[in-house]
Amino acid sequence: MRVAYLCADPGIAYGGTKGASTHMHEVVRALAAQGANVLLIVAHSADSPPPPPDGVTVEALPGPGKRSSVTERLDAEDMRARWLERRLGAWGAHILYERLALHAGAGGTAARAMGIPHVVELNAPLVHEAATYRQLEEPEAARRLEMATLSGASLVLAVSAPLVSHARRCGARKVVLMPNAVRLERFPFLAPAEGPTTAVFAGTLRPWHGVDTIASAWERLGEHAPRLVVVGDGPGRARLETVGAEVTGALPPEAVPDRLASAHIGLAPYAPNSPSYFSPLKLFEYLAAGLAVVAADLPGVSDIVDSETAMLIPPGDGVALAEAVQALAADPARRAALGRAGRARVVAEHTWERRARDILAHFEELSARAAYR
Repeated sequence: MRVAYLCADPGIAYGGTKGASTHMHEVVRALAAQGANVLLIVAHSADSPPPPPDGVTVEALPGPGKRSSVTERLDAEDMRARWLERRLGAWGAHILYERLALHAGAGGTAARAMGIPHVVELNAPLVHEAATYRQLEEPEAARRLEMATLSGASLVLAVSAPLVSHARRCGARKVVLMPNAVRLERFPFLAPAEGPTTAVFAGTLRPWHGVDTIASAWERLGEHAPRLVVVGDGPGRARLETVGAEVTGALPPEAVPDRLASAHIGLAPYAPNSPSYFSPLKLFEYLAAGLAVVAADLPGVSDIVDSETAMLIPPGDGVALAEAVQALAADPARRAALGRAGRARVVAEHTWERRARDILAHFEELSARAAYR
């Protein structure tokens, strides 16, 4: 099957260090590993991106790039739709698989013109997110394009239950829950790390990820706090450094497994008012690495783990986080048991290999229906 994957978001770079970039790379890699021929079309690439995985070809989406204005991107919609129709037609695409992007609707236009299925990957309610946490430019156009893309899609793959509901509210005809996952080869299961007990947080240091929650927990733990390693960068860096965190800065995805392998406890506490729609890549990576996980009890988390595989706490509760970390630091046997159970859970249910098989099964069904019509 020939699958074109479109990412029109100029903030998500092919070869970048953000979780969204890792997600995109892992999805296309897994599809290709299952036998699909993948054309990855991106609005932005890192300065020195890695070679694409076997079976994947990477091309640039023409038009405005990373530093373009919203007006420029909206003005390029018709040109991009025509280009996509020509390019995908010449390549022989059977399916257009698109990561939903703000102010972007060219993918759906091209797929309809070609008569091929258009599958939309929904990772966040982008209009709501931008209006809440950033400044939403051209709000009417943004809402119109998000509604049109979701309601016009042949299938929406949503990474969490709240996003399934969001897609349906936007008029999506068929929605399937498809959480994130992990590639096990990146995280060989090792014996618990030697040395002092170490907790790790991996991700961008934004307020909603629980930066203040971690800092307040470490202040409460004081001299009893375990070593804290933070793999990432962002506005919360200084706050974490004040409580003694060792902050690595943003690292390429291939460097993350070694950092996790040197830790014992994985943190995903989020903030009191954090969104409920995440399907955190860090959660799957912690589990695959065999860490004892302490995570916020949010839908995208509790759908994946339970009391046998993690310690769940109220989002943003620094006291609960401190108590959970202190309990795990004092109990190596419990840490090891949680780590084994978490690893077993992702091996059985949450690998990108399994996700790719499920996605391709949906694609085959859609393609067969399109051919029948």
